[in-house]
Amino acid sequence: MPAVRQRPWLRTVTEREPLIAAAAALATAVLAFAGAHKLGSTGLIVPLAVVLAVIVMRRPVAMVAIAVGLAIVCEGSTFGFFSFTSHLYDQFYKGLTPLDALVALAVLAVGLDLVRQRRALVIPRPLALPLALLLLAMIAGAVTGHAAGASTRSVVLSEHVLAYLLLLPIAVANLPIGRRQAMIAVVAVSALAILKGLLGMIEVLGHYGTPIEGHATLTYYEPTANWLIMLALLGVVAFALARVRLPMWALVGSPLLLASLVLSYRRSFWIAAVLALLLMIVLGSTPRGRRMLVPIVLLTACAVWFLGSVNLESSGSPVLRRVASLSPSKLEANAQDRYRLDERANVLGAIGQHPITGLGMEVPWSADHRPLSVEHPEGRMYVHFAALWFWLKLGILGLAAYVSVLVGSIVLAWRVWRGDGEQVFRAFGLASLVSIVSLAAIETTASFTGIDARFTTLLGAQIGLLALIARSPQPAGEDTARSASLAM
Repeated sequence: MPAVRQRPWLRTVTEREPLIAAAAALATAVLAFAGAHKLGSTGLIVPLAVVLAVIVMRRPVAMVAIAVGLAIVCEGSTFGFFSFTSHLYDQFYKGLTPLDALVALAVLAVGLDLVRQRRALVIPRPLALPLALLLLAMIAGAVTGHAAGASTRSVVLSEHVLAYLLLLPIAVANLPIGRRQAMIAVVAVSALAILKGLLGMIEVLGHYGTPIEGHATLTYYEPTANWLIMLALLGVVAFALARVRLPMWALVGSPLLLASLVLSYRRSFWIAAVLALLLMIVLGSTPRGRRMLVPIVLLTACAVWFLGSVNLESSGSPVLRRVASLSPSKLEANAQDRYRLDERANVLGAIGQHPITGLGMEVPWSADHRPLSVEHPEGRMYVHFAALWFWLKLGILGLAAYVSVLVGSIVLAWRVWRGDGEQVFRAFGLASLVSIVSLAAIETTASFTGIDARFTTLLGAQIGLLALIARSPQPAGEDTARSASLAM
């Protein structure tokens, strides 16, 4: 038999197999030793994690889904049920966490896929100016912070969550998926929201949650789950306003969503949900429904005034006591709410002294204008008002970037709602539109965008998905109501 002739490159690889195997074994040993030194026995799985990461990196859709999905599913230390998931947010280097590594790998996977497939990078037009402003603001914040005495490494690493907001929308918008896969993503997120609602009720019924208002426990204190649940609830309402039949699993899951949001005791999310519903009635209902807006607003205002003025201290309902705390007199008496007012006075004073540059990253504000009722660890690095945080840390460019990112996201949501024929996408667009508008209200009492890693991961993916849907061509002549029903 004639001898099989090997190609030159294959013969070269074959001859070097022992050397390649030795190098791979040495690299595996080094990774295992370094992992064991840093993480103990758990670190022995580091080589396996690296191999899996290399495999998944060739699948950008899967990598993005893993990063965003784990950020949704894995709760932090305040969640008592399945508390082991909080290890995803354990710091391993200078404040960085495994979630940071997952998001970085997801963005890198999309970038490598663009290079590998020779696809052009797409930056959604409504986000082009906002993201450019955000990039410039991040540079300005780092330079100002470094000039104030912070180290270069610390100011750069302190902006890693802002990098989520900068890069994740672009990464998701450039995923190589079509409209059907995007629809599956929307439906999957809705199903995850119902699962989170179920887990939240288990948290309350099992008394695993954080205590609040006496002996009551709450569902979710952190904003990510509450945002997801509120978005899913608004999607259900959008379907109802469009008079589209919902699938049975969405109808069954809706009470879980509502109960979980109410029992979170997050007053800002309650107010935001009401505002979003009112705005949705104006935008999504019939003219007769729009005429009901004024009576609804008046009834809501009367209810808040009544609950805030009636003495409910003896009431056994923690929900009513939480609603009563919205009264201005209660806000003044509550130490934590009073702290926010004192904090805001000091932050506004600092901004008044540095209106253009702000203080910069990693530079704390000081209580020069009003003494604080309480002190919090790292409290001088945080502001309970997102727009003021961006202004204080990143200067006037930061404030412009924050406002423009919200406006650009609203424009994308509007385009999806008004310009798409698929009812699933229209509902997602309308729910996103009113929720992002209400986010401005939420973030007057707490800052999440660009600051909270989990929330920013979800919001960045949401904005990117809106951009992906907005630029995807719609098939002509498709029965959109029927396809939406099948997808759900």
